[in-house]
Amino acid sequence: MASSTYHARLARLSELVQSDLAALPDRTPSPPSPDIDLVSISDDDTQGRVPLSTDASDKHTVTALATSSNTTSTPPLAQPSPSKVEKVIQPEDPSSNDERRFIWLEGVPSTYNLASMPARTVQLPPVTLTKGERAIDKSFAPLVALSKYPYKFCNKDHAQAVASAFFDAGKFWAREWDLYYLWDIEESKPLILVSEGQFQVFLDEINSTLDLSLRITNQQREDGLVTRLPDHPRLQPRYLGRSKSREDYNNLIDNVPDVMSRPTGEPLPPAVDDRSLAEFKQMIEDMWEQTKSKGKAAKEKKKLDRLAKQKVFADQFKRAQRYLGLRQAAQAGSAPGVPAAIDISLPAPYPFDQSVVFICVDVESYEKAHNKITEIGIATLDTRHLFGVPPGKDGKNWRPLIQARHFRIEEYGHLVNSEYVRGCPDRFDFGTSEWIPLRDAPAMVAECFKEPFCGPRNADSNLLLEERNLIFLGHDTLSDVRYLQSLGFDPLAQPTVLETQDTAVLYRVWRRELQPSNLGRILYDFDIPGFNLHNAGNDAVFTVQAMLGTCVREASIRASSELQTIRDEDKAAKAAAAAEEARKQVEDEADGWSVNEADGDGGDPVKSNIQPKQPPTPAFSATLPIHQGGGRGNGRGGSEGRGGGSSRARGNGSNLNASSRAFHTFVGDYQEPSVHTQSPGRSQQNNTRGHANRGRGQGRGQGSGRGRGRSNYPGSSSYSGNGNQGPGQQVCSDLIDLS
Repeated sequence: MASSTYHARLARLSELVQSDLAALPDRTPSPPSPDIDLVSISDDDTQGRVPLSTDASDKHTVTALATSSNTTSTPPLAQPSPSKVEKVIQPEDPSSNDERRFIWLEGVPSTYNLASMPARTVQLPPVTLTKGERAIDKSFAPLVALSKYPYKFCNKDHAQAVASAFFDAGKFWAREWDLYYLWDIEESKPLILVSEGQFQVFLDEINSTLDLSLRITNQQREDGLVTRLPDHPRLQPRYLGRSKSREDYNNLIDNVPDVMSRPTGEPLPPAVDDRSLAEFKQMIEDMWEQTKSKGKAAKEKKKLDRLAKQKVFADQFKRAQRYLGLRQAAQAGSAPGVPAAIDISLPAPYPFDQSVVFICVDVESYEKAHNKITEIGIATLDTRHLFGVPPGKDGKNWRPLIQARHFRIEEYGHLVNSEYVRGCPDRFDFGTSEWIPLRDAPAMVAECFKEPFCGPRNADSNLLLEERNLIFLGHDTLSDVRYLQSLGFDPLAQPTVLETQDTAVLYRVWRRELQPSNLGRILYDFDIPGFNLHNAGNDAVFTVQAMLGTCVREASIRASSELQTIRDEDKAAKAAAAAEEARKQVEDEADGWSVNEADGDGGDPVKSNIQPKQPPTPAFSATLPIHQGGGRGNGRGGSEGRGGGSSRARGNGSNLNASSRAFHTFVGDYQEPSVHTQSPGRSQQNNTRGHANRGRGQGRGQGSGRGRGRSNYPGSSSYSGNGNQGPGQQVCSDLIDLS
């Protein structure tokens, strides 16, 4: 920025502090003490302090330190010590410059330019996994997506500070990362991941350094920035290695083990069922999407995906109300519209669709080893018990009809969570806890999926049990389903389970929110006393109560002025927040133009420097071998390419102008067939990774990137320019026009 711009800003600053300066005593400034070495003083020096005399505190001295515009001479600086000072940046005529003089101190970072500050890095503990071993952690984030964190996922108010201190100038890649790889379903390319734990450590470091409160949001989890992957061996990441630089990262991803590679002694993974495969595929697609730059088409696609997802969620909410008799199933020929509100003092006005039984399961595992399940809670609500019972406010009258059981696993009874959540396995408030061995857990859970569900057993064992329609309910249902599957009981495989429902989804529909809420917040909203959370039995009961509260609350005020008022207030609050954000942005952008309005007259004419286009690529004879590797670069012309018979190249070129090309003609007894390879981006010739025909051949290329390849021809050593010929005569030509 021009010096006049700084002058304008300093003038504005001077106006702001003028009243404070006027209040200072009017004294004549004293010259600095000759004992003070101004040059050796740095803001980053914790030992150095500038001793000020009483005269140095008056307004004239403060003004003189800020600018030199009111002085006709500058006090001489002490001579810098060669060991400390590298260069003194000073204008040719100090008396004519309004800016202060800057002194560059060797090895001293600038507190003004955050990009110069060295990023503190946390040293990782020793690696316990070997290359190819399955990961212990369950949740992961794509490393490439994290490298774009301040630009894509961070609040724009903090983005520049975060980028300067932890990302710019390669800082992100210079820290330690434990990398994992995960092959997609098509086995075409691996996704490089880091654990959620290391991501959180990184955020904690940023927060500590810059006094921020960054966190992993629910929206980021939903979008795929952080994902909990299935427990199936085929669908789990494997350890790749530790990276400490961009070069380490490149070397590691160039040597990712094959999809079938596994440590010695590890058995082949079992087959993956179709449902898990579909979920895994969607997870991978979401994670890949986070690594890409968001263009207009991508934003539009995301909007369409969001609308489709909202439609699915709204339909789930309506079905839940139908099961509870709070909404009527659509009749043939009936007009669409919002049904009238119900009277909560009267029984449900509509039939209980499908006559279902809600079954909610909550599973608690040990926080330091999630494969160790410590508690299983099950709560059931039979809609037949709701006949003739008014729901009351937020379903309060239906809550006592919920029945529950709480199982504690004997093998893990000594494990109680306390670090991340406060466990209370001994405080089941809706019955008596039952101790069971781990081997009996699947059978005990399966028993609750049949009559009388969680109710008391009937003494008549010959009673014919009726098959009932079941709705599997949960809060974050997917995780509970996977826990049960790991135990050996698959609730989704039960023939009478009609569907799964999630209270987090139902509450989002009611509140019209994009992010899910935790169970505690939902209970608070409906004034439900949710004591002793994180007890599996209690959580199962509370989840059913939350479902009732959500469905009954909406049914009791829908199509009413009360609901419309709630919706209007919510929209107004969100619009106000968005408007404030937009106002700040507009003001910031306007200030950027305003400071230049009175800045000079435009200066001298500036000539354009438009470079001519590259000449078209000449035609080449197809009878000679041509070896082309995809360029690795972005707009760097006049590069050198290295060609080979079996090449592996990397880059982002999408046409010939983004590739490096080397052309060689061979004379002698060499008889290998000609090969023509054209691979923009990452290529593998003949489905190899460059293992065959390895040697080195070098030729000068022309293009906008750097290509790499390897070749091995009889008598080849290295050749460039006019060619260095080995025993088998060879000639290297630079882009010869053979047309």
